[in-house]
Amino acid sequence: MNSGITPEQGQEQPGHELQQGPGSAPRVTALPGPSRLVRISEESFALVRAIALEEEPAQELTEAQALELERAGLLTESPSAVDDLVLDSHWEQLLRSGLRSPIGAELVCVDGDRGWTTTLRIAGRFVLVIDQEHEVTADQSTVRLGRRSSGILLGLATIEHLGALVQALVPQRPAFTDAEPAPAPERLADAPAVAEVQMVVVSSPTPEETTVGGGSWYALGEHGEQLAVLVHGEDGVEAREAVRGSLAAALCAKVVGAIDHVTGHAARRAA
Repeated sequence: MNSGITPEQGQEQPGHELQQGPGSAPRVTALPGPSRLVRISEESFALVRAIALEEEPAQELTEAQALELERAGLLTESPSAVDDLVLDSHWEQLLRSGLRSPIGAELVCVDGDRGWTTTLRIAGRFVLVIDQEHEVTADQSTVRLGRRSSGILLGLATIEHLGALVQALVPQRPAFTDAEPAPAPERLADAPAVAEVQMVVVSSPTPEETTVGGGSWYALGEHGEQLAVLVHGEDGVEAREAVRGSLAAALCAKVVGAIDHVTGHAARRAA
């Protein structure tokens, strides 16, 4: 597919302002290490995604989207066609390899009245980040993510900074980030979690050889200074205390295992 695109004239232009969480400032303003970070509308991301995957976009590019994507550095002027825009070659390559990668992680996070989902895709030494906030609804026993934000946080980071990247993206509670907390009680707090992270890491060299691992992690205590993880015990699933900050280490270990799984599969096919 030709990735050159021209803004469509005369269409209604959607607003560019991206809605954040309920009355809150942006959660993430920078990623650790060498990185890039942009905020674009959900519609613009869908178009960029289609181009990167060499698919036909569902909608034509509007003038408003063209301006938004140019400002974000995702679209540049085509060197071969007048008034034509193309996806930045660096972004295009990393988006394509990231979106097609057999290795990835999904995070579902809730912190009070804020909720978000984060997709991490491993592409060589690069990590593609796709993050979107959601409304949170809750009853006495269940917390759910509802309507999506109008915006997407799109980022690129490196695998060398994966641990710090995870800590930057999860709820900023001492249990998850290992920040200096208030003194923690000797026992797990007997109260609902103030924040939680559901983590899934997938390795899929082929549909038949897909492996999935993950866990449920909770920040307990008044300020979220205690970390608990759900484990399978003799009496069923129970929450056990874990070392502060160990969520990021656990995800990194699972990603390393996923990389080894895909690498091993490739080696067996080459043998």
